[in-house]
Amino acid sequence: MNIFDHITRKFGYAFKGLKIAIITDNSFKIHFLFAFPVVLSGFFLHFNRYEWMAIVLSIGLVLVAELFNTSIEYLVKMFTDEYHELAEKLLDISAGAVLMAAIMALVMAAFVYYPYVI
Repeated sequence: MNIFDHITRKFGYAFKGLKIAIITDNSFKIHFLFAFPVVLSGFFLHFNRYEWMAIVLSIGLVLVAELFNTSIEYLVKMFTDEYHELAEKLLDISAGAVLMAAIMALVMAAFVYYPYVI
């Protein structure tokens, strides 16, 4: 196998993972849907380069956190369907990471949108 085939296969796995998250995870869909009006408003408000950087990084952070949260949920489900204290902590912490990312994205959005609102 040459390096091109190896890289192509790796990208295939990554896109398959995104597809799984988009199809199966409602939270990922919600975050993705909330990102759409933010991006759309950026075009209408003519965001500058730095505002776009802040918005894209913030959206990306939330989506990446949600992907990790989803993968942790699948990992826990792979090992048990029964209640386990450590599994609960793991799931709660990964959900907390998504919440933290979302809060940080809202703060970033406040900084970006403030001059346009005032």
